[in-house]
Amino acid sequence: MKSARAKGKKIGIIGIGNIGTAILRGLLATVDDARFLISDLRRESLNAFAGESRVEICDSNEELAKKADILILAVKPRDVRMVLEPIAPLMTDKLLISVAAGVSTAELERYLGEGKRVIRVMPNIGARVGESVSALCRGSNAVDEDEELADVILSAIGSVYHIKERDMDIITGLSGSGIAFLAEVIDAMADAGVHEGLPRDLALTIAARTAIGAARLILAGDDPATIKAMTASPGGTTIRGLYAMESRAVRAAMMDAVIEATRRSREMNK
Repeated sequence: MKSARAKGKKIGIIGIGNIGTAILRGLLATVDDARFLISDLRRESLNAFAGESRVEICDSNEELAKKADILILAVKPRDVRMVLEPIAPLMTDKLLISVAAGVSTAELERYLGEGKRVIRVMPNIGARVGESVSALCRGSNAVDEDEELADVILSAIGSVYHIKERDMDIITGLSGSGIAFLAEVIDAMADAGVHEGLPRDLALTIAARTAIGAARLILAGDDPATIKAMTASPGGTTIRGLYAMESRAVRAAMMDAVIEATRRSREMNK
């Protein structure tokens, strides 16, 4: 069982926001024999885990870094340097897993100092429901075991893909931002249902479940074109709707959204 690699470890999480919280809850549900340490400037975020017997709330990042075997960095990109430099002397022989968007492994290694082991991860907000798409790559000092351990931890919140770091900006545009683009499409479909007379909650639920069905068909091996062919009968409702989408360049707009998000990620990295 893959989660066995995380058993017995002390896993520290700095930053208990949306992603940090999702990772912690996922690990609590899937890894039986591990202990967790957390720190955050916002006391209310920490207090949400005050009743968890396997979670220790730390008063500082330094305290967490001293006690943990593995550190997960889940802070805003602008805060990475401020958080890492004070704990760098405590990171000897410890693995850092960073989920800070747009911060390269080279930057992380520079803040921590020579020889430090780093894994960089790009998850998305689907982590909140165990459906994150996480891409990971390793820094120059990390080893196979580090990459495997990061895979175990991120698998607690969804699916994991191992990539080259040069592709991380594309994953940011496609998955990190893309989940918001899909939410916008689902919302628009629900609005159309409301326009035609459905209650809002019912229209939104049906639109979301329809999206789940399409995704599962594709993951099961059906090509998107096959799904369209199976659904669009001659002179029917689907082909009329597809014509409307084509005439309004919906496909091009979705492509542009991912491309622009990818470009922005590259700009931020510079």
